[in-house]
Amino acid sequence: MTIFPRIKFNGVGFTLLVIFIGLQFKSILHTISVIEVKVLFPLIRLVQIAIVSLYPTDHSIYPAQANVHDSQTFDFIIVGAGSAGCVLANRLTEVSDWNVLLVEAGDDPPRASIIPGLSVIVAAALPDWNYFTVDDGYSSQALKTKTIHSRRGKMLGGSSGINFMFYVRGNQNDYDRWAQDGNEGWNWDNVTRYFMKSENMKDESIMNSTAGDLHGSEGFLSVTQPDWEDKTKDYINAFKEQGHDILLDYNGQQQLGYGMSSFTSDEKARQNTAYAFLSPIKDRKNLHVLKNTLVRKILVNKNKRAIGIEAKLPGGQIIKLNAKNEVILSAGTLNTPQLLMLSGIGPKDHLEEMKIDVVLDSPNVGQNMQDHILVPILISGKKKFVSILDNIHPLLETGRFPIPSFLGFVALNKSQGYPDYQITAIPTATATLLGPLLCSDTFSVKDSSIIAIADETQTRGSLFSLVTHLHPKSRGSIKLRSNNPEDSPLIYSGYFSNEEDLESFAKYVEDYISVINTTYFKEIEAEVIDLKVDECGGFTFGSHEYWRCYVLNLASTQYHVVSTCRMGAEGHGVVDARLRVRGVTGLRIVDASIMPSITSGNTNAPVIMIAEKAGDMIKEDYGVRLV
Repeated sequence: MTIFPRIKFNGVGFTLLVIFIGLQFKSILHTISVIEVKVLFPLIRLVQIAIVSLYPTDHSIYPAQANVHDSQTFDFIIVGAGSAGCVLANRLTEVSDWNVLLVEAGDDPPRASIIPGLSVIVAAALPDWNYFTVDDGYSSQALKTKTIHSRRGKMLGGSSGINFMFYVRGNQNDYDRWAQDGNEGWNWDNVTRYFMKSENMKDESIMNSTAGDLHGSEGFLSVTQPDWEDKTKDYINAFKEQGHDILLDYNGQQQLGYGMSSFTSDEKARQNTAYAFLSPIKDRKNLHVLKNTLVRKILVNKNKRAIGIEAKLPGGQIIKLNAKNEVILSAGTLNTPQLLMLSGIGPKDHLEEMKIDVVLDSPNVGQNMQDHILVPILISGKKKFVSILDNIHPLLETGRFPIPSFLGFVALNKSQGYPDYQITAIPTATATLLGPLLCSDTFSVKDSSIIAIADETQTRGSLFSLVTHLHPKSRGSIKLRSNNPEDSPLIYSGYFSNEEDLESFAKYVEDYISVINTTYFKEIEAEVIDLKVDECGGFTFGSHEYWRCYVLNLASTQYHVVSTCRMGAEGHGVVDARLRVRGVTGLRIVDASIMPSITSGNTNAPVIMIAEKAGDMIKEDYGVRLV
């Protein structure tokens, strides 16, 4: 199958190249930055949309649309074909006697989303649920709308088709803590075999290292680690000088330190779960996939057993579909609790307020939401970091993540076994548009800060970094906007509702930027770029009070919301340790919403692991012998 892994000489690539080179000369000539923000970025968005449309979807790669009729019965109905749903559909249809229906609100992924480097460049134009948080009048006030765009992929593969492809399992302590809290079978040793089951690690240096025993080579999910040592070694050495361990593999035995990024990509195709797990089994006779179909509610009988779903088909017809064994929700952290509440399962008072008949008073549905809060930090120097010619590389080579990057996992207490914060670092070239574009397009930072970035990097490069608070104590929540299934949910981020997060996050930023005192950064006369955050004008730049203000007002998401239907003991958890919804039989949840607490890093790999483990648990529960 051809997916155009490069755009080297085609018309789109040439046009983009001309535009991009033109923009670089414009930056070199010091064109007024405000024009770049007000005119250039909307133009770039149009180019992104045009690229996506110029790469039409290859529907032959994916399962065909199922033909269904009202009251049809399946053994299992999976709601949501995202990071978890596609994996689960693959594993359940391994049982040839089971007919499995997978229902997705979106369509097949656009071809542009499968090309690794190109998909990152056009991420903002890919199919999305277009959800925003509620403005709390407190946090994230330096963002354009004072709300956070909580992007979620609306297509087969879900958010695994629009993320930045980082493959991060998390820390051993994360999973051991899950087990210690009463969730039997979710400790590190147990979940590691499910990470390995899904994985096809392509990097020989990792497989031949001491970490090789923790990786799989026969799974559906290809994982690679590009060699960017020549572009990153000066920075890595600076962190080594600070006393940080340098890791070949941050998913290995040692999980604190800095190392090259691993990606869910095989340098040919982005490994979203639709491409990796559905495409190879698209012709299985017992797999049925409904696309562009919105599930409106779960059908629950008087015995509090889930017996099926109500769904709106692409043509607008509303039908009921029956599940003989189970309905499995894999709709994600935001849509799963929404669907439960629309079905009468949730906090009683809220359901009554929304005029929904209460099937089960489950007060924890939609609560306990956790997220990785991040802020951008740019370190620049009077010497060039990267050649301006490196700005062109992403347009010439799109078969992998478009620019070098590395990750760091850091604990302030050196005796601590798990990280407090994560660094996602990208060395950027002189006059690059990447920093301003990411801050504007992805994180919706106000124009004044975008202009400050553009001004400060027109004649010098920078180390563009995202500093992520990995274990905030604050909690958000999901509520219904109305009882209309087509209305988006209300998303309350809850950022810094626990003020301890404000203090700790400021300390993490200060700890990270102390790297400017190392030899290399002193040589280039490095300094932290002042983003001129209006809300922090009353504080001295670089002071502790300033950084508290900075993280409060620039706080955005790493798109890692979890735990809105958490796994836990009765009275606390929405689901038990086998992911069965408490109080309703025949209903299970398999997605990020079940995490008891957030993991130490990007959450896509853990969600795939959850689906792999769930597949085995379901087979066990129905007497299927595991191979």
